[in-house]
Amino acid sequence: MIEVVYLGTDDCFYCQHWQAARKPELLALLRGRQARLVEIKGDTQDQPITARHYRPEQLWLHRDIGDVRGVPRFLLVVEGKVVLRVHGTSNYSAILEPRLRAELARQRQ
Repeated sequence: MIEVVYLGTDDCFYCQHWQAARKPELLALLRGRQARLVEIKGDTQDQPITARHYRPEQLWLHRDIGDVRGVPRFLLVVEGKVVLRVHGTSNYSAILEPRLRAELARQRQ
């Protein structure tokens, strides 16, 4: 299983932009595959995303990465392990997306 974990807030301009422009593309890329998007939303960009923002089945992520300041942040999780962490929409496009495509291609083999 491949998961793209998105950490963001509703009051973050860059988060809003990613959600409007890139999230639909990501969902289309993941559709029909052993992959999914996991969204973890904080209250405001002025406060960290803490354990209370995670669903119980995702708390292992918080134990791994701790409280998060600075959003948007993206994690690539492959078979239950965080293999990549990036901050910002430009790093999502330049770093995470190519790695995700490579992981999805490996999954088909």
